[in-house]
Amino acid sequence: MPQMNQAIASSTPEQARRGMGNHTWFWTRSAGPAQIHYSTADGRDFVWMVGERRILAGEWKVDTTTGAGGQPLTQTCLRYPGVRAPGLSANWDCRPSGTMFIEMQEREAGDPLRFAGRTQAQFVLTQTPSSLAEVEGRVAGSPVNLGY
Repeated sequence: MPQMNQAIASSTPEQARRGMGNHTWFWTRSAGPAQIHYSTADGRDFVWMVGERRILAGEWKVDTTTGAGGQPLTQTCLRYPGVRAPGLSANWDCRPSGTMFIEMQEREAGDPLRFAGRTQAQFVLTQTPSSLAEVEGRVAGSPVNLGY
């Protein structure tokens, strides 16, 4: 546990920006259904949720606040203005960056699912996938072509 606490406490804003920007990541720890995100380098975030065909657009940012003992704490924040979906908020929802990265099930560089700028996925994820690779395989093999 001390190593995890150190990783959370020592995450810098630059490390958090590099860790989020231009990455696809898989998240199952929110109040709503599992989510697959693509976070662009310029602060946009696209999320595809289990049970949805829509790809929802939001934003991400890195912020610094005061943590325990008055030490600076780097946070990663997400918001989805105008979106009404379980587990997503129109207001900035911030988590310590180290915690967020530790809790991501998977994260990989780039946009392999080609989310950026899209509003619809090729199909509905009816259950939580086991991995990003499973979803990438289904997208690549999907007979429906929606402009890819």
